[in-house]
Amino acid sequence: MASLNINNLDREVRELPSLSVVVSQLLTLLQRDDVAMAELMEEIGRDQGLAARILRIANSPFYGLSTHIASLKDAGAMLGVHTLYNIVTAAGIMGQFPATADESFDRLSFWKHAIGVGVCARVLARHSGLDTEVAFTAGLLHDIGKLVMAAYFEDDFSHVLAYRDEHDCLLRDAEQAVLGFDHTVIGARVARHWKLPEPVVNAIQHHHVLMDVASPLSELVHVADILCRALDIGHGGDDLIPVLNMAAMKRLGLKWALLADCLGEIESLNSFSDLLIA
Repeated sequence: MASLNINNLDREVRELPSLSVVVSQLLTLLQRDDVAMAELMEEIGRDQGLAARILRIANSPFYGLSTHIASLKDAGAMLGVHTLYNIVTAAGIMGQFPATADESFDRLSFWKHAIGVGVCARVLARHSGLDTEVAFTAGLLHDIGKLVMAAYFEDDFSHVLAYRDEHDCLLRDAEQAVLGFDHTVIGARVARHWKLPEPVVNAIQHHHVLMDVASPLSELVHVADILCRALDIGHGGDDLIPVLNMAAMKRLGLKWALLADCLGEIESLNSFSDLLIA
């Protein structure tokens, strides 16, 4: 890959691998209004790893069921098409970036942070009147641009990491200094390349800088990201905590007392990362 700059970014993103054929087919099915659950679960059953992951998730404390789900059919009926879409999206994208040992950027810890933000966004979405499953996916993928750089633009990313270490700054500030743009720009363009829903793309692009074009979902991910940093859930690439946008908190109807009440649930669901990473 060529060295990244704002002029060649779109071309370089188009050169990135697409999602796997199985995942792409499933996502196409899941976006159909008339998809039959039997057809969908038959297709999922062709991928044993994905089927096992869906069963693990259906039986996890994340959904709090009192009965054991033993079949894909029952899992599909319980989870529903919307949740299945988000699981397939998450599993498909995580499959593009297997965890590797890297002292400068620990991918396993990155995914734990990403999943933690997804869980946190899902919990907070219930109190903000937003869709919980879309919130989870947006939180999960909010920093996907960092992983794209680490996997496909290693030289550029090594310069970013060196700048971060030298200046003890946020990774995002290092990206701006070295590249002239940051991971949110890359992440949003890659998400569009993968044909992910526009609300998720918007949340990826605007969760750090909440401008007029930012959505409530972007603001929710912003709050969830900073909360997970404060709770030390995983590692997103730096040890600093950005400033929380209090206006976003107010617009979402979130208060400090409510966040404190949610901490126990967020931390108890943090083990959900093992279900998605496995």
